[in-house]
Amino acid sequence: MKRFFSENSYFLVPYLLFAALFGIAILYTEKGDLHLWMNSVHTPALDFIFKYITLTGEWIPYVVAVALLFYKTGNGIFVLLGQLSAGLVTQIIKHIVDAPRPKLFFAEHYPDFVLPLVDGVRLHSSHSFPSGHTTAIFALFFSLAVITKNKPLKFTYLLLAIFCSYSRIYLFQHFPSDVWAGSMIAVITVALLTLWSFPLRKTWSDKPITGLCRKRKK
Repeated sequence: MKRFFSENSYFLVPYLLFAALFGIAILYTEKGDLHLWMNSVHTPALDFIFKYITLTGEWIPYVVAVALLFYKTGNGIFVLLGQLSAGLVTQIIKHIVDAPRPKLFFAEHYPDFVLPLVDGVRLHSSHSFPSGHTTAIFALFFSLAVITKNKPLKFTYLLLAIFCSYSRIYLFQHFPSDVWAGSMIAVITVALLTLWSFPLRKTWSDKPITGLCRKRKK
């Protein structure tokens, strides 16, 4: 545990600080007001950026996992397991809680407010808590941080995770609390997966999957 925290401190320490401050803001600020404050600036450029950057929480993690299989099989499997396990936890909670999305919340509590819609983005209505995209984004970047030795790069992964996750708030798909919870689920799940898989990862191949296939044929 101590070794794991030390090796990933450049991601975990600032993340825990971010999560604590973000959590306090969520706890002591009215849900709608915090969401509106975090959406106070909308521009065509930001609309374009966040419309596409949010895809990081959809199919991109799986593309990264498959690509890693052709570099180091063990790393690809680890990233894929991080996605599947964290995503499963989030989906279970989503369907148990079944919280309304901002679209319904603002229609009920802020009837005069006009949502700043982004062209081409369809707003969802249900299963708001927690954010599945945020879970996928943080699971991806934290998994990459775990398998990366470069410490400044670990911190860069955290910044990218936060930036990409903010797209869910910007696009009015999720509340800040949804994003906060999604990030926590991802970080905790990947951390547990890392600790559980550490003995196994010594036996996982550092070779690409193509090399293992050729070896098996021989």
